[in-house]
Amino acid sequence: MMKEKGADLPMWAICQHEFFRLFKSIKSLITVAFIVGISYLVSDLVNQAASFLPQKELAQGHALGIFALIMLFGPLFVFSLSHDVINRELAGRTIRFLVTRTSRNQIIFGKFLGVAFFWLTCMIITFGVVFATVQTFDAKTFYLCVSLLIYCISLALLLSLVIPRPSYTMFLGIVIALILPGLGLWSTFSSHPAAPWIKYLTPFSFMEKGGAWTGFIWLYAAAFLIASMYLFRRRDC
Repeated sequence: MMKEKGADLPMWAICQHEFFRLFKSIKSLITVAFIVGISYLVSDLVNQAASFLPQKELAQGHALGIFALIMLFGPLFVFSLSHDVINRELAGRTIRFLVTRTSRNQIIFGKFLGVAFFWLTCMIITFGVVFATVQTFDAKTFYLCVSLLIYCISLALLLSLVIPRPSYTMFLGIVIALILPGLGLWSTFSSHPAAPWIKYLTPFSFMEKGGAWTGFIWLYAAAFLIASMYLFRRRDC
C-alpha cells in the first residue's frame, strides 16, 4: 500500500523542480523570447507613434501588445508547455516516488505553484522590458494577464489528471486553447440565447467587466485545483 503522507519531500521542492524544469526547456525559452520580443516591438511602435496619440491612450498603449498576445495566445502557451504536468509523472511511473514521500495535495500544490511562478516570472520579465523601454507600467493589465494565466494553469493541471496520456492532453490542450478565446469573443458579442450563459464559463467576460468581477477567474482556478486534488486522492498510482 502506498504511503499517503511524508515530510521528507516538501511541496517547495516539487515547486522548484517544476519551475526550473520549465526554464530548462528549449520550447519554454522560445515561448518566453517570443512574448518578450513581440511586447518590445509593440511598445517601440507605440513609442514611435507618441506624437499622434493622446497621453492617456499612450500610457495604456504600451501594454496593449502584451494584453492582446496573452488574451489570444496565453491559453495556447500554457497548454503547450504544461499539458502533461501530472500525467507525465504517471506515464513514467515517477509519481510512485512522489506519493511515497509526500501527500498528494502537496504534489498538486507544488506542481501548480511551480508552473504559476514560471509564468509570473515571464510576465515580470515582459512588463520589465516594456518599463525599461518606455518607463510606464500598467498594473491593471499585468493583473489581468496573470489572472488569465492562473485560470489556464489550473485547467491544464486538471486536464492532465483526467486524461492519462500526455499525447492526448497535448492534442486536447491545443484544441481547448484555440476554442477558449474564440468562445469568449463569440459569447461576448453574440445575440444567441446561449451566449449570456456560455460567456460566464470563460475568463474573458470577467476580464471585460474588470474590478471585482476578475475575482471569479480566481474562483474558477480554485475550483479546478480542488477538483484536481479530489481526483488525485481517488487515483491508484
